[in-house]
Amino acid sequence: MKKIFTHFAVFYLAIFCTSVISAQQISDQCGFNHAIDYQNSIYSNYKQQVNALYNNLLEKANLNAEITKKGGVVYTIPVVFHVVWNSASPNQNLADSVLFEQINVLNEDFSRTNADTSNLRPAFFPIAGRPDIQFQLACKDTNGNMTNGIVRIETDSSFGGGGIPDMASIAGIQNTNQGGSDAWNTDEYLNIWIGDINSGSSPSLLGIATPPVGLPNWPSGSVPAELTDGVIIHYSAFGRNNPNTIPGIDVNGRTVTHEVGHYLGVRHTAENTFGGLLGSICGDDDGLNDTPTCDQSQQGCDLTRNSCNDTIGTIGDLPDMVENYMDYSDQTCQNSFTNGQVSIMRDVVVNHRAGLLTSPGLDCPTGIKFNDFADNFEVYPNPSNGIVNIKSYSGIKFNVTVYNSIGQTIESNLNGNQIMLPQKGVYFIKISSDKETVVKKIVNH
Repeated sequence: MKKIFTHFAVFYLAIFCTSVISAQQISDQCGFNHAIDYQNSIYSNYKQQVNALYNNLLEKANLNAEITKKGGVVYTIPVVFHVVWNSASPNQNLADSVLFEQINVLNEDFSRTNADTSNLRPAFFPIAGRPDIQFQLACKDTNGNMTNGIVRIETDSSFGGGGIPDMASIAGIQNTNQGGSDAWNTDEYLNIWIGDINSGSSPSLLGIATPPVGLPNWPSGSVPAELTDGVIIHYSAFGRNNPNTIPGIDVNGRTVTHEVGHYLGVRHTAENTFGGLLGSICGDDDGLNDTPTCDQSQQGCDLTRNSCNDTIGTIGDLPDMVENYMDYSDQTCQNSFTNGQVSIMRDVVVNHRAGLLTSPGLDCPTGIKFNDFADNFEVYPNPSNGIVNIKSYSGIKFNVTVYNSIGQTIESNLNGNQIMLPQKGVYFIKISSDKETVVKKIVNH
């Protein structure tokens, strides 16, 4: 329901996080309170600026929600994954297949093609929206060189603190000189960092995201330099085929969906008292007319709960929407955005993150696409001494094309299992079946 934000609904605050919840105990180590103090200690009018910008987006969203029920033009965002893994924990170095699968989850969730949309209760059909936003691993870096959009950094640094999240420490994952990985141009790429952001045995913080910068009432410098624009995810909360596990949590890739929602401007469905984690208030929510009011975020998947009386257009009172990606409900329960949330996200993409739409990261040579088809093949050794072997695990018939670092074709229509690279440098090997294509990056020494 609509409510203009003039007080402590400030959880848009340039930092969002997903907390780990068990049925027995709610963790208050999501980082909201610490983040508010941290940001406000740097910029004393931070809360006021955050509320002003959100109200600007909110007003348009509530007017346009029905119009944007189906997004229309599909917007594509280039993604860079920074996998920052600790030398002592090689399990943090997630396989390409996990990264590709997370892209698949995002593309399903932001096009409303996820299979579990069938689990949405019929009462919410009129308000369920389709963002029509897609995500693609960057094909070129900021210098125009071919890439697979994946940066891997081995580090002996730690980020987080283990107890109450230390935002300054977590920000180190975004900085090469602190053992992390520097962002690619944040105007042109969605940077997503993956690593251990807790430095503890069990994560209390799953994700953080920054809001768009340069919005109305956001003067230059209003987002602290300590946090670079983008998304940070705990390595155990990433993807839906992740071999790492979190006690009490079914990880289906929805932590990233949730955080990217924040990156694109939407808030939690329960905006009161740290996202509803520490109290029950029906008066505060995300301000959208079509988001059912709830007194606090769900910590489970209770389909019977209706915590607040509200009126959604001509529909009337609706129960708590535990299916919403912006709740804290179980990931197996989440499956939808609302029309109002869609309106905000599309507004942000077009008007406040427009550089993403013209990014060199989207300039891919014809036929090159990165996806989980990679699981069928191994290309080795890498780095190479000039001879590269291709091993198929599935018996799929395939052809091979070799590109150099600027996208020029070196060899094509190869069908053998061994390739000779002509000289030192970076190459991209495209393996194609009759239906799918995968690209492997090879360094020839």
